[in-house]
Amino acid sequence: MALTFRPATLADIPVLMDIRNNVVENALVHTVIGEDDYVQAMTRDGRAWACEEDGEVVGFACGRRVQGDVWALFVRQAHEGRGAGGGLMDRVEAWLFEEAGLAEAWLTTAPGTRAERLYRRRGWDCLGLQPSGELRFVLRRDAWRARS
Repeated sequence: MALTFRPATLADIPVLMDIRNNVVENALVHTVIGEDDYVQAMTRDGRAWACEEDGEVVGFACGRRVQGDVWALFVRQAHEGRGAGGGLMDRVEAWLFEEAGLAEAWLTTAPGTRAERLYRRRGWDCLGLQPSGELRFVLRRDAWRARS
């Protein structure tokens, strides 16, 4: 039952949407994200990766060059704590800093979540609570390189 990682494709969008729409933490409340948003994030703005276990997609991450952010990192609840999130972040961070050439990347997440703990362990700096109620984090390329 090893995890495998691969680039996500447009054919994955239905399962990616299902994963994102069924998370317990960081659930979408006031925002509707449609298929076109995934297409743009995965092709025009950035890149995405899928994590599979036994051929089933159990998580995904997407980084966007244009916005300089991690647009998505979601793992099915039954698969949390097994390395999917960290493996996906390895790929999206490497892409943002090495291929997209960013000097800094950012993301937001709800306070007190597994995601917050993951980002802090990975060396992301918390800039504090935003008006949206989410925490904003940044990671600079030099800090990423020092960690890698």
